[in-house]
Amino acid sequence: MAARRYTHAIVSRIPDCFKTNAAELCGEIDLPLARKQHEELRKVLRDLGVDVIELPPDESQPDCVFVEDTAIVCNGTALICRPGLPTRQKEVDIVRSILKKRWSCQ
Repeated sequence: MAARRYTHAIVSRIPDCFKTNAAELCGEIDLPLARKQHEELRKVLRDLGVDVIELPPDESQPDCVFVEDTAIVCNGTALICRPGLPTRQKEVDIVRSILKKRWSCQ
């Protein structure tokens, strides 16, 4: 079986509100460390030749760092997901918009 090659990634920078929101679920978050790790992730993806689309942190969306929960694209077909929390719909709308803008003409 041929190996899959990832070509694009959409990531969202970590908002300040992530610390409070995530702490409710999994304990204390070291926000500077999380941001450093996220920066390293973006660098690794770019070093691997992945086109990284960065979204700014969104203080109204504490879970925006989990942008990978909103869609997956395979062979040019996008599957738009429905995260369990209704408050995450804005993230889905943003990713849908990005996908339409970047790939609707291809």
